[in-house]
Amino acid sequence: MPRFLKERKNGLVLAGLMFAQAVLLSFQIPLGEEASYIERAAFAVFAPIQHGIRSALRGGGDFLGRYLYLRRVEEKNRRYRDELFRLRQENALLRNSLERLEDRAAADAFLNRLDRAFVLADVIGVDALQPFKSIVINRGTRHGVRLQMPVVDARGRLVGRIIAPIDSGEATVQLITDNLSAVSVRGLEHPVSGILSGDPASGRAWMIYVPASDESLVENEALATTGFDRVFPPGLPAGTIVSIGTDGSLFKKIAVQPAFDFRDLEIVAVLTGPSGGRE
Repeated sequence: MPRFLKERKNGLVLAGLMFAQAVLLSFQIPLGEEASYIERAAFAVFAPIQHGIRSALRGGGDFLGRYLYLRRVEEKNRRYRDELFRLRQENALLRNSLERLEDRAAADAFLNRLDRAFVLADVIGVDALQPFKSIVINRGTRHGVRLQMPVVDARGRLVGRIIAPIDSGEATVQLITDNLSAVSVRGLEHPVSGILSGDPASGRAWMIYVPASDESLVENEALATTGFDRVFPPGLPAGTIVSIGTDGSLFKKIAVQPAFDFRDLEIVAVLTGPSGGRE
């Protein structure tokens, strides 16, 4: 550094500081209604920062508000879905109850034509392994149900008979499709009698002990009970002949479709006496 500058270093520094202060003071001098240069500079620097912070806070607040709103909407929708499900379940139960009442009323009206005392019952059980052998009903000894009593469906078509086990509130019904069942039947068009025995594997039955030489019975002929077995009253619809064949024996091989429909077997009637209508 030149000697001249070294000797006047302090003076130059002082002069520089005074000049800088003068410049700063000039920036702060009011310009009428206008802001000072320092205020302008500060505004130019900090205004964008403040704007960014304010936008971020506002955006965060909007996001949180939307999130809380959507949570409330979702909660309302959940309650509405639960309520809708409950109402649908109640409606289904009421419809089912109404249908059952209508079915029972229709069965009651139809079975009264038989002029026999009867007890209506609901089917509450089926043998899962052998469904065409037996069912369980919700009526028992305290309702007047006894062993060997005939059972028909809601249209008066033969279903079977009461067998053991039986208790005060439930009973077992042997279906005519059980291979151990035996019902005396005859053709409605031709007076040929035979024994109806079930085939639980197919859900059908066989009319047996009809002589092979007999040519009276025909396919699609309806069969009804004869009453000869002293278990089933005469005239109950039992089934329809599906096919007639021979196997070289003394008797014909006659396949029969039962009159009752197993798929619709929900309400049955136990015939408890010769007359008197529903008990």
